[in-house]
Amino acid sequence: MAGGSLTVTVDDWAKMQAMLERLLCWLAAANRDKIQVQMSPGGRKFAARIPEESFGAGALVLKRAGTDLVSGYVAGTNIVYDAANGQAMSLAVNTCPSSAAQPTTTTATPVAVNVGGNPRAITLNYANVGGSGTVNIYWGDGTSNLAAAESGALAHTYPDTGTYKIRVEDVSVPTDAVEFWAKIPG
Repeated sequence: MAGGSLTVTVDDWAKMQAMLERLLCWLAAANRDKIQVQMSPGGRKFAARIPEESFGAGALVLKRAGTDLVSGYVAGTNIVYDAANGQAMSLAVNTCPSSAAQPTTTTATPVAVNVGGNPRAITLNYANVGGSGTVNIYWGDGTSNLAAAESGALAHTYPDTGTYKIRVEDVSVPTDAVEFWAKIPG
């Protein structure tokens, strides 16, 4: 191969997770460690870069002005695709497991911080979009809400400032889960 690459950018972490899921599925297992993930200063833009020699086998569809950029790829080309700019990114049918059944947040920003003027209080809006039942929510501080409703909004107050990993998982299929970080200001 001639040294080209594909770089896909998005404008928030929730979109980055979905984008990486599709890219990892597209790549052969042996090439998954070749993805380079970058964040712009201030965390306003995220990017994943894949070198040409690691490209997958035609399952990824990136369209710009009606043209599929991957199937029409010319060796040595460096493609930058802004998935945050209203452009779709999809996978060929039956190529990867669907993410539709995984619990996910219903808002672009997973948590609202500083609820009621308390800087450590958050509200998490979530939905198990597969509709397969209750979810477990792990707040990252040692506490949890087990068997929470299939969707809703839950409030939580952290005992201290810091960065916490929140996990929402389907009770019946714990591997169907979403994780993200909440930064609680001081």
